[in-house]
Amino acid sequence: MNVSVIIPAYNAVETLEETIKSLQAQTLPHWEAIIIDDGSQDETAALATQLALEDNRLRVITQANSGVSAARNRGIEEAHFDWLLFLDADDWIAPEYLEKMTGALTTDPSLDIIHCGWTFVAPDGTLMGEKYTPDLIDLFPLLSYSSTFIIHSCIVRKALVIAAGGFDRSLAVCEDWDFWQRIARTGSRFGAVKEILAFYRMRPKSLSRNAQQFLTDAMKVLNQGHSADARVLNPAPRYAQGQPQAKLPLFKLSWISWLAGLFIGQQEDARPLLSIVKDDNAPDLGPDVIAKNIFESVLLQNCSRLDQWYILWPKIEKVLLNFLDALESQSQAFKLASQTRKILEILILEKTPILEPVQIGTTYGINLEITEPIADILTSENCDRLYCSLTLEGKKLGNLELPIIEGQVSSWVLKDAIADQFAWPILGKFFEHTVYTPEQVQEHDSLGWTVFLQQLWGKQNWTADNFYDPNFTEGETTVKTLNNAAQLVIEVSQELFDISVLNSFRTPVNIPEIDVLLTVGGVAISNISLPVSENLMTAQALRVALTLESGFELCRVCVREALVGQSLKDSTPLRLRLAKLAQNQVSQGYIYPQSSLSSSELWSRQSVILGRQLGTINSSVSRRVIFPKTLAPELIRMAQVSQIPLMQIPPVGESVTQIIYAPDVIGNTQFLSSTAVNIIANRAKNFYTREHFESLFSSKADPWKYTSSYEQVKYEQTLSLVPKKPIKKALELACAEGHFTVQLAPLVDDLLAADISQVALDRTAERCASFEHIHYQQMDLIKDPLPGQFDLIVCSEVLYYVGSLESLQTVAQKIADALEPGGYFLTAHAHQIIDEPDKPGFDWGLPFGAKTIGETFASIPSLYLAKAIQTPLYRVQLFRRYPSIRLPWQQFKPEMTILEKQPTDLPPQVEARVKWQGGEPSQWGQLETIVTAKLPILMYHRVAPSGSEKMATYRVTPEAFEEQLRYLKDASFYSVSWEQWQLAQWQRRPLPGRGVIITFDDGYLDFFEYAWPLLKKYGFSATVFLVADLIGQSNRWDQAFGEEIPLMGWSEIQQLQAEGVEFGSHSATHQPLTALTHDELIRELARSRTILERGLKTYIRTIAYPWGYFNPIVEHFTGGCGYTFGVTCRSRLSQFNDRLLALPRIEVKGNYTLQEFVNCLK
Repeated sequence: MNVSVIIPAYNAVETLEETIKSLQAQTLPHWEAIIIDDGSQDETAALATQLALEDNRLRVITQANSGVSAARNRGIEEAHFDWLLFLDADDWIAPEYLEKMTGALTTDPSLDIIHCGWTFVAPDGTLMGEKYTPDLIDLFPLLSYSSTFIIHSCIVRKALVIAAGGFDRSLAVCEDWDFWQRIARTGSRFGAVKEILAFYRMRPKSLSRNAQQFLTDAMKVLNQGHSADARVLNPAPRYAQGQPQAKLPLFKLSWISWLAGLFIGQQEDARPLLSIVKDDNAPDLGPDVIAKNIFESVLLQNCSRLDQWYILWPKIEKVLLNFLDALESQSQAFKLASQTRKILEILILEKTPILEPVQIGTTYGINLEITEPIADILTSENCDRLYCSLTLEGKKLGNLELPIIEGQVSSWVLKDAIADQFAWPILGKFFEHTVYTPEQVQEHDSLGWTVFLQQLWGKQNWTADNFYDPNFTEGETTVKTLNNAAQLVIEVSQELFDISVLNSFRTPVNIPEIDVLLTVGGVAISNISLPVSENLMTAQALRVALTLESGFELCRVCVREALVGQSLKDSTPLRLRLAKLAQNQVSQGYIYPQSSLSSSELWSRQSVILGRQLGTINSSVSRRVIFPKTLAPELIRMAQVSQIPLMQIPPVGESVTQIIYAPDVIGNTQFLSSTAVNIIANRAKNFYTREHFESLFSSKADPWKYTSSYEQVKYEQTLSLVPKKPIKKALELACAEGHFTVQLAPLVDDLLAADISQVALDRTAERCASFEHIHYQQMDLIKDPLPGQFDLIVCSEVLYYVGSLESLQTVAQKIADALEPGGYFLTAHAHQIIDEPDKPGFDWGLPFGAKTIGETFASIPSLYLAKAIQTPLYRVQLFRRYPSIRLPWQQFKPEMTILEKQPTDLPPQVEARVKWQGGEPSQWGQLETIVTAKLPILMYHRVAPSGSEKMATYRVTPEAFEEQLRYLKDASFYSVSWEQWQLAQWQRRPLPGRGVIITFDDGYLDFFEYAWPLLKKYGFSATVFLVADLIGQSNRWDQAFGEEIPLMGWSEIQQLQAEGVEFGSHSATHQPLTALTHDELIRELARSRTILERGLKTYIRTIAYPWGYFNPIVEHFTGGCGYTFGVTCRSRLSQFNDRLLALPRIEVKGNYTLQEFVNCLK
């Protein structure tokens, strides 16, 4: 494959040679380069001419200065090859660029454009991160609002470029964005190479001087993407009118924020840029996008490296905040400025070399070596957030964010947070010094847990299985008696013993369980209820139970107490370190004996101390939190309603000095084990259900390459067997995407096209739109009856998937019964070697092939074989139902055409599955077991038939919602609970079958009216997140959208609760939690929980963050206020390593087709 490289050059004498050298270094030599000197005033033309004399692959064209678009268009005219690369004279490409890009095009010849990753390069050569465009076949939706890649990251078909009319010379900037947008509008197919192969040189020039032109042209291209474009003569029908305009104001303001960074970078006022959109607002403008835009463009303007941003901050802070305030006012996005500022502060600190404390806005950044003593962090009063860059023996470990409370972060909280996030690598480094051989260091992830248990329990020779076998014995153990009224305290660093349970008369008593307070280094983890068998619990059974119940929290607490803030090179073993700590705890005689609170110097008589909350050990209930003292009334009220142990309240008349949530201060309340959560029975179903085919068609169009010559010849052979008589009524089963349907339609008077996949059926309808006599129906061939009687039924390439031979016989009889007397059944299927292992065929791992299918239909008494075409790899067969009057002497002999050779060449992907000499077939047996290792948590807002166009994206119609639920039911999805997913995460064991959690935000009244009846109909549950202060009122937070929508009142909520709906918090007043002060944030969390628990008389453990906005500070206080699960708007499936307070969800938008809905579940 040859590539023409078009290089426009203007005054590029300093960089052109480097650009050409990057071409000459290519590992693929099949290229030419056309250098167009656009009237340069320096020695560019002379340099280009000299380079061309030295390399005959280079050609030079000179022209009067006409601009980059004219230069590129001239290069297009001069290009000899079919593929084009546009490379500016100051940029370059990697040596393997052409080889990898053309290789991708060769692998998939259907692609029209291939793009790769790219990076900015600072003047000193520093690479400025990595950028990739999403790997999507269709990029018009993205290009309608974004210039998504640099121009030399793409290779494109020359024919497409010519058809598009080249580059628009009327645009001074954004001409490449406009160019790609026009090409994408035609439906061109894009592909991706996921490597950084293109390099963009940052140039020291003032982009802000041309910002007005930039703004004008960007708005022009943006508007063009959302309207018809007369320049595109052959747009894809779906894009003829561009993208919907509802989001256009949001895209405009986003673009302006990027341009504003060019001004801000020069300490100039960027607010005048907003005048061009003075009539637009976008309440849903996101702070993440704004922060990232400004972060990038400020650096570009200054040609600065990422690690130099902090130097710019003091210079630009004022103009930045002025612009953000103006943008918030213009957009009407609630608290946009403060959210954006906080995100930007962290982006800057993440790239800052923190050698000494640095303050960016209200965020205080420090570097912390975790093997040195951890002290309280003191900051200035105007700082509210700590950003720690953590190192482990001098090497970067990670980052940590914590709230600053009254100018301080306590070491008591800091050590707990470090252990929570980084216990595993810290433990690995400790074992590297004390336990591991050099070879074992790299195996920490696989060896570490067993080694940890060996060191913790003092059983260095035990295997992993020994720690989980309650019947394993090793030598004698001590027996201790326990009065059934006594509390049993178990310290992990002490030798365990058998426990005999006695009553107050010292005789055995039959009790089902005992409560054990587990401590590590003298500090309590939790009070755990453990089962007792026949009045006795052995030491080994106790060890197994404590290990299982504590899970990874056991490791966190060991690391926090014995390793964080201490040298890891000290050879003292882990168990001995813990024993010393436990002894010290006992000897001090603290007021809370199993708590580290007293020894941390935090405790005082003026403290409010909240004891451990109800919840599982491996969750937020185990994390330490200090609250602002001003919130004592709200937190005490929440504790009283939620039954959180109030361990201490200051005496009357004394002021509160601090509020502490101490999970190791444990009251008398029993906290039962969570591991008894019941797992539902295995729901794995047949693999070839509707879910299989919907997923197949949703993942890509034409999955079986219907347009290949191999398939088309098969179609022609099939059509040749259609009877040459009038066919009034026909049915095509498994029509797929309609490639055969469109050819069958002219031969019949009325055609019903059916398929199990609604996605495929929609594509058939689009392909056959010109035929008015075709009807469409979603149908499961196995489950659903056939709708009526037909003169012709066609069913090809699908009957292998019905499963068993018994199912095939049932389907065959169903088809025969649906034929009119004298009617025809036409079918084509491939040969499978499982039918005839000594003959050519495919090995698809299916239970049977064309031979068995044909024999099954031939065995139906009412059918006979009329005609057949047989090739080495498939057979096409026409069966006929006997006429209603059949004379006894009539015999029907089939017309057979047997081809010894395959009539066409096979596509490579088909050829690869053929066994020409036959052979042993793949084993057909148990189908793949279906499990859920990645859980879809679906997010809805409303289910309603109508509403404001501005809020249409948040509203799903009842018809669409029912279609989605029907699909979920057909595909064997079922509702799982939050606790089931928590247990699956903890055990790292997938849920059986296809699990799903369905959630609804805001608590709209239409959930009661429309959504819940449909959920009940299809057997699904849901969690609804309520805005506690607004129950029974309306969505005042969306007032900028202009649609007031009623929310459910307590009567509807309590009725739904009685019917099985679960409720969670959506805050008290629906504010973006990341924009609030610490006091405001905690009030939102605590007040919401208090109101909901009072009204529902149950624990509220789940919260959906309003607008999905959350950060580590929000997570920290959310856990401290008693929530276990937090759901966000990060769009992906939930995985085992997701934090429980940061679970992703997939938003189901109002305009989703069924195909898009199916895709989002994958």
